[in-house]
Amino acid sequence: MNITKKIVIAGAGAVVLLAGGGVAYASVNAPVAPKVGVEQAIDIAKKQVPGAWVRSADHDDDGTWDVELIKDGTEHELELDAASGKVLKNRTEKADDDD
Repeated sequence: MNITKKIVIAGAGAVVLLAGGGVAYASVNAPVAPKVGVEQAIDIAKKQVPGAWVRSADHDDDGTWDVELIKDGTEHELELDAASGKVLKNRTEKADDDD
């Protein structure tokens, strides 16, 4: 009977530790809401490429906004820091027929 109690107690302790570890992992890896909203990200991108129209704006889990704009047959892909609004990358390429 003592062995059974020890096994039950050890098993319960393991469950508590695993559950607590899962909560800690989830809180560390939970997505953080961006400080710069989608409207702000689009405004920043449009200031970089005046006169362009916005094709898409997506928030990534890495804490950035990806904003795609089209102007005069050129596609502009901007990556913005979602915390500060700073432009991290600005790539251009000729727009496809789909664009």
